[in-house]
Amino acid sequence: MESIILFEKIKNWIRKEKELGSQEAGSIVLATASSNGQVHSRVVALREITESGLLFFTQKGSRKVKDLSENPSASMTLWLALQRREVVLDGVVELLSHDENRLYWESLSRERQLRFCVYKSGERIETFNHLQLDYETLEKKYQDQNIPVSESYCGYRFIPSRIYFYCLGQDSFSQVTQYILNDGVWEEAIISP
Repeated sequence: MESIILFEKIKNWIRKEKELGSQEAGSIVLATASSNGQVHSRVVALREITESGLLFFTQKGSRKVKDLSENPSASMTLWLALQRREVVLDGVVELLSHDENRLYWESLSRERQLRFCVYKSGERIETFNHLQLDYETLEKKYQDQNIPVSESYCGYRFIPSRIYFYCLGQDSFSQVTQYILNDGVWEEAIISP
């Protein structure tokens, strides 16, 4: 089986979840681990699924970036509640190139670009009001011009080596299909839930 087929299945499940009314179908739990083994998880927005992996973006100062710079192994969990389905992916990440980051930055709305420039992920702030004041300052500064790519904006490509597709049963057994990448070939197995 090819990666593209598995990625299409994930896209189809997300599409179906959106059709059923979910507003959060593109949210995914990202789990990382520091070099000393401390595990962290948080929800990130899945930006795109390409032929080569799943893309997400964050800030360079965040804890997840620190973890991923020390240990590129990660896990992602996509929960599709309305369908009672789950996808779990294990693999590694690679940083996107400057050109890829710029391309995705330019696709963001102006409001999201400004908010991203204001956020300082994980840094202590006086009050939430300070964020709004910083936002308004930047809004005036870039009123009639493009907002340059934030120096802290960075994207990652998550490259899975193991994927689990779960269909959770209500009155019957859950169905789990596992795919493991072995020498460039995805090996499929039905496993007990």
